[in-house]
Amino acid sequence: MSKGFKTILLAPVPVVMVMLLLCGCQKQAEIDFGTVNNSVYQNKYFGLSMTFPQDWSIQNLDEQRRLEAAGGQALYGDDPNKKAVLIASELRIVNMFAVFKHAVGSPVPSNPNLISMAENVRGFPEVKTGADYLNHVKQQLASGQLEVSFPKDVYDGQLGGKDFAVLEAFMTVGGKTVRQKFYSSVMKGYALCFILSFNTDDEEASLQKILDTTTFKQASRTD
Repeated sequence: MSKGFKTILLAPVPVVMVMLLLCGCQKQAEIDFGTVNNSVYQNKYFGLSMTFPQDWSIQNLDEQRRLEAAGGQALYGDDPNKKAVLIASELRIVNMFAVFKHAVGSPVPSNPNLISMAENVRGFPEVKTGADYLNHVKQQLASGQLEVSFPKDVYDGQLGGKDFAVLEAFMTVGGKTVRQKFYSSVMKGYALCFILSFNTDDEEASLQKILDTTTFKQASRTD
């Protein structure tokens, strides 16, 4: 099964963020990308709502895809086999949102960011929980060309009253260490993930404050 998993690393300068991809079934038609109105993100499929700071930069879908492509290059380089897998994955991943403190490319020393994605895991019955998902992610991060370390094992957390698994990672890029935190929970056949990228404790706190606005309600759609 491990050969079916892959990871995309997104590398907008100077902060790195990682997108996690699993080779699952094709994307189900009923899931939606979600919408942002007045800095509030809503996704009907998951019954999810989250509020962003009004002065943060929200990426559109085309910008998210460009970041995803850059990330794949950063993590796997010119490996043709892995590149082919990443291209095929575009039909199986739902990029929900990407939000940065500053516009991507701004001349700032650090640009903390939060992204969310959902991966169809219906084809992997052994992936039942967010911890299952993140343990595979951990393996794939370690197999890339970048130096990655993990300060602790996957542990339990909560967002919006729901159980999530959490993975922390330190990634060295160009001699600089980037800190990341991944939240994942399997819901309605998808691994729903939130990925935080930051350099300092204050940046982590600002991202965590956004996550703390997360709420879930009964979705209008069912499996």
